[in-house]
Amino acid sequence: MSSRAPLLSLLAVACFASQAPGAPQAPVSAKLDAHLQSYVDKEGFRGAVLVAKDGKVLHRAAYGLADEKGRRANQVDSQFLIGSLTKSFTAVTVMQLVDAGTLDLNVPISRYLPKLRADLGKSLTLHLLLKHQSGLPTHLDSLVEREAETDVSSAEILRLINTARVSFKPGAKHEYSNLNYHLAALIIEAVTGKRYAEVLQEKTFGPLAMTDSGIERSTNVPPKRAFGYAKELLGVSRDENNVSYALGSGDIYSTVDDLYAWDQALFGSGLVSAPSKKRLFTGESRALGYYGYGFRIQQYQRSPGSKERGVLVRHGGSMDGFLSNLHHYTEDQLTVIVLGNVRPFPIRELTFELKEIALGLEPKSRSRAELDE
Repeated sequence: MSSRAPLLSLLAVACFASQAPGAPQAPVSAKLDAHLQSYVDKEGFRGAVLVAKDGKVLHRAAYGLADEKGRRANQVDSQFLIGSLTKSFTAVTVMQLVDAGTLDLNVPISRYLPKLRADLGKSLTLHLLLKHQSGLPTHLDSLVEREAETDVSSAEILRLINTARVSFKPGAKHEYSNLNYHLAALIIEAVTGKRYAEVLQEKTFGPLAMTDSGIERSTNVPPKRAFGYAKELLGVSRDENNVSYALGSGDIYSTVDDLYAWDQALFGSGLVSAPSKKRLFTGESRALGYYGYGFRIQQYQRSPGSKERGVLVRHGGSMDGFLSNLHHYTEDQLTVIVLGNVRPFPIRELTFELKEIALGLEPKSRSRAELDE
């Protein structure tokens, strides 16, 4: 179902909030805002953004409409579906359970999921799942088709995964698959005896006071959640979402403030052990997707003409009506968070350009090949 609305409404005035978690720093904030406004004007951007460096917020603002029909503007505390950025949370939760001695990364997952089809259970490990090296397909049409239906149970997700076929020998190569993280979430539920949502609340959302974050189901759509939209020739149409089919791979909603709190905890101490953090942030080669556990790990050029490289830890998400990106530039202690509620939109280009402005550089135009690296 969709409702059309004029594209001009995408150009709504930005909504700002200059309080916690930190007051934006001028004049960098003005430069970041001007750049974001250019994306509002030329690309119809709507969403919320937070840029922080050295523990201080440089810019924190919201743009466009959260609800086209109701004319409700996005706010900095608006809640957005974060899509595949959910996978980072799933990976961290797995490592918390590894730290507790509850999970082993290298045993067959049949130990945890005895009802998984035998050939899958015996050949797959959590290590292979988290690295996207299982050989499972990107998604199952039979599962994605359930998006428009009522909430899908964990048992039904497992039943559908049991129909999947692997396309290569596990461990032989990298192929991004939502099924890997469905299985990781099912394992979390199996060993804790709790729903995935409860475990994340206990281990992450609660301890970090991420009060505007959670796992969305049709019965608990949060009150401040933006609606997602798809661009059309003469305007936008609303995309409806029921994300229970995306267990562990795309069913979290959050805000820029909550994601920043998580980012700071993740790169601080206490969330996971040092060995677990090393596993999360140790990436593979380009051929293996640069993937750590739930994050892509790449190098970045710290300044034009310089050979000095830093480590970029990142993940993003894309689903009906929503886009997300979280980039952490380790050596510069810079975090860029972009949440959007309209597609398509060049979110990766924008994220890189905000990084460059925050570092005092001119935004660099990038080719498609550079963006895909």
